[in-house]
Amino acid sequence: MMRFDPFREIEELAQSVNRGLGGQSQVSRFAPPVDVHEDEQGLEIALDLPGVAPDKIQIEAENQTLTVQAERRYERREGRTAHRVERSYGSFVRSFSVPAKYDLSAVTATYDHGQLTLSVPRSEASQRRTIAVQSAGQKAPVQTLEAEREQVLDHTVSERREPVASA
Repeated sequence: MMRFDPFREIEELAQSVNRGLGGQSQVSRFAPPVDVHEDEQGLEIALDLPGVAPDKIQIEAENQTLTVQAERRYERREGRTAHRVERSYGSFVRSFSVPAKYDLSAVTATYDHGQLTLSVPRSEASQRRTIAVQSAGQKAPVQTLEAEREQVLDHTVSERREPVASA
């Protein structure tokens, strides 16, 4: 699902060890944590981006790859001395390989309280369908399981209605 970046992993480990020993790292690469979940509707990718303005986030989808770019800037001011800077600043790029069963042309993005959430729906072609068996000359429509369930539900509801008694 995600491209593995061994250098990022090593850098994060070195930063953690350095922080644990009370040191400060010279270079702090901004690599926000990511959660990727999948359900029947599709993928949900959540990135923690506190301190990043929504208009500074770029999202691109191309060739089954979803890429997120952003930058969190450190504000330096005259007359102010930093005694400790533990938060990461700078720009980052995260790329995710997305299987073909998802529709990258329909990606939606929301940003709320510092969390960017990308929703990638399943493509129509990957939806589960039931295929009707045709006998000579008969044609039946192909439909999704969801449409079939709705038909069954409608039929069940109509059977439960009490028949009108005729006099």
